Amino acid sequence: MKKSLAVLAGLALASSLAMAADLASDPVFKSKCAICHGANAEGKPAMKVGPMKDAAAKSDAELTETITKGKPPKMPAFGEKLTPDQIKTLVSEIKALK
Repeated sequence: MKKSLAVLAGLALASSLAMAADLASDPVFKSKCAICHGANAEGKPAMKVGPMKDAAAKSDAELTETITKGKPPKMPAFGEKLTPDQIKTLVSEIKALK
């Protein structure tokens, strides 16, 4: 039983890392998000930015609004810098981090 739980935990971790790698390989994420959210969406405690997986529980609409309008005072709005398709892709990649 313990071995099965360890295997499942390992698979969950590997899956989570793979999803973070997908996000980290996205050129939009790399150019617009990684500077504050970390290269692998791990967050930056020194900037008081948590891991992006924490945001994965938010609705698509909430994530879209945050990316589009920003989150003052730190996060800038990207509604005029990214296309709707780029924002939609970022939202789906963040949701996959659950």
